[in-house]
Amino acid sequence: MGAFWSDARLEPKRKYRFQLQIGSDPAYVVTKVKNPAAKITETPHKFLNHTFYYPGRVEWDPIDISFVDPGGLDDQSKNLYDKLYSSGYFAPDALNEGMFGITKYAATTVGVGNVRINQLGHRGLQSKTSGLLESIGYWELTNAFFTNITWGDYDYNGEEMLECSVTIRYDYADFFKPGDSGFVPTV
Repeated sequence: MGAFWSDARLEPKRKYRFQLQIGSDPAYVVTKVKNPAAKITETPHKFLNHTFYYPGRVEWDPIDISFVDPGGLDDQSKNLYDKLYSSGYFAPDALNEGMFGITKYAATTVGVGNVRINQLGHRGLQSKTSGLLESIGYWELTNAFFTNITWGDYDYNGEEMLECSVTIRYDYADFFKPGDSGFVPTV
């Protein structure tokens, strides 16, 4: 098949065509998300005047997500605070509440929930002619939990919407595209 610049049927992936699903949160509040990244550790072996390297373990880097906070029913400040509590955190207001703590189970199932980064684009001739965007692939993060939550900052010199951000750590990620076993279209 030809290169995308010479074949009108081909559509390259675009940075702005994505949808993040994080639990049941509204997708429209997400402004930016970093795709998963894997690095492979290495083990050196020195022999005489040489060094030989062997691949080690795969480690997945955390991802960063930015949200706008529209307030009202989709208030992201409250939503993120509730997710922190759902992960097992309690403010130390009383002696008994100091006995609780965040667990992996609560943080990954109730706190964050399922995380899926959908790449949107056109699949098939009908969607290309109608303009309908569909999932052309997605990343699914396994056992995702928050490692950092920021509720933005205020500035008298700015007019932008308040932005919240999170960093998510996960055990590993899977990538699915149409035709793969396990691909579930969501858009």
